[in-house]
Amino acid sequence: MKKAILVTVLFIALLSACAPAATLAPTALPVESLSPAVVTMDMFYTFINTAQTVEDFILPWNMLTLDEQCNPSDKCDIQYFHAKWSVSKVYYRLYDCGPNVVTAEEMRYPRETNPSSLPADSKYWTYELVDYDGVLMIGDTYLTQKPGEECVLAIERVPQP
Repeated sequence: MKKAILVTVLFIALLSACAPAATLAPTALPVESLSPAVVTMDMFYTFINTAQTVEDFILPWNMLTLDEQCNPSDKCDIQYFHAKWSVSKVYYRLYDCGPNVVTAEEMRYPRETNPSSLPADSKYWTYELVDYDGVLMIGDTYLTQKPGEECVLAIERVPQP
């Protein structure tokens, strides 16, 4: 039952995530050519950006494997995840780096503001996704460097110039 609900939620989120916001740049690649891993990460960030209550953070939280939920900063507790993400939203670029590997360039900004330009600093995170009975989940996350030529810019959700 949980799998069916998650698949339904992910499908609905996919439909909404594929339509770029009016003030953001569209996807860098045609939607039909996006890998499932890139779509999953786009949904994760979309859920983060639209969340307003602790309950809203359950969707992105459930996209993490148990190992990733129990990382040192989240401590297996959604309250820590909520505290980390409730103060900011994120502009991002997603790079497809091979089967189930996505590197994200994150540019966080305070949740209560909506800057018209990119924040000055950005961080790069690599996400390794794993398939659990046909559902991609975020299995490992680590800070990294700007992606190399092996990665292709797939989605860009940043303010348009």
